[in-house]
Amino acid sequence: MKIVDWNKVPDLGVSHDPSIKKRTLIDRGEIPQLMMYGTAVFKPGQKVELHKHDSMYEVFHIQTGKAIFTISGETYEVGPGKCITIAPGEIHGQSNPFDIDVTWTYFGIATD
Repeated sequence: MKIVDWNKVPDLGVSHDPSIKKRTLIDRGEIPQLMMYGTAVFKPGQKVELHKHDSMYEVFHIQTGKAIFTISGETYEVGPGKCITIAPGEIHGQSNPFDIDVTWTYFGIATD
């Protein structure tokens, strides 16, 4: 059993852009196949360049604000309550061209 207080977890930079801050609630290796589970704040003007994960599903649940997700060449504007699942190999990126922060929870599941 493990209890994590989100308020006591440090803000860390994401690997794609250290200025985008996340809090990891469950680290890689704590649960088989789970790569991470955390939250992130995506500030106005921030973006993650197009990339892919060959052996990981990635899931984002938007809490507040809205963002643009580009997945396999299609663009989606998503806001609170939307949940996006990105399959292994799908090229994707995110941007926040809006004037408010976007917050989301997200996790990755390894396929290997």
